[in-house]
Amino acid sequence: MCSVTGQANNLFLSEIYAQLSELFKEPTQEFADDVASGRLLRFFEDHFLVLGLDLPLIERLSKGGDAYSRLKDEYRRLFLGPMPPYLVPVESVYKKWANDPECSLPLAGAKGYLMGDPAIDMIKRYQAHGIVIPDKYSSMPDHIALELEYMSFLCNNEYEEEQRDFIHSHLDWIDDLKDDIYKTGQSGFYTTAIHITSAFVSFSSHQ
Repeated sequence: MCSVTGQANNLFLSEIYAQLSELFKEPTQEFADDVASGRLLRFFEDHFLVLGLDLPLIERLSKGGDAYSRLKDEYRRLFLGPMPPYLVPVESVYKKWANDPECSLPLAGAKGYLMGDPAIDMIKRYQAHGIVIPDKYSSMPDHIALELEYMSFLCNNEYEEEQRDFIHSHLDWIDDLKDDIYKTGQSGFYTTAIHITSAFVSFSSHQ
């Protein structure tokens, strides 16, 4: 499924998914240094050039000045709050809490809740591969950062059938998150991050 210039190259796309995952983790000083130095931008420019992906907004992945403070502030306002509106980049929040028609719980068909069916399925997937969920994500194993990291794992280990299934069953909510980020009116780093993530997932789904 993962390909580069028509030839299977899972490792190459694994690197991209791994880097996309870092975009949605709470920023560290090391990550901010990669942004400020242009290393992050060059990574995506080089990899997307090989794939033939032309994404003009990608230049916004570079920030000058105190990138760490700016990224922390933007991430907090967009994903952490505490003042609304802020977004929860977790799959369960964007889908029905339960798809089982026999589930009688009041919130079964509702959206906006953590630890729904997608989270339970992710836990089973992690356990099947011996992957340990970081403590900070224990209540949201279907956070976008973890799902992208898991996709990197699948590519790296050449689980091609599972890759196809995972894109269609678990990464199909990213465009909804993108729409919500756009609705905030922000035009900063994370708007670009979700833009290139959505484009790359769409690209992968057609390989």
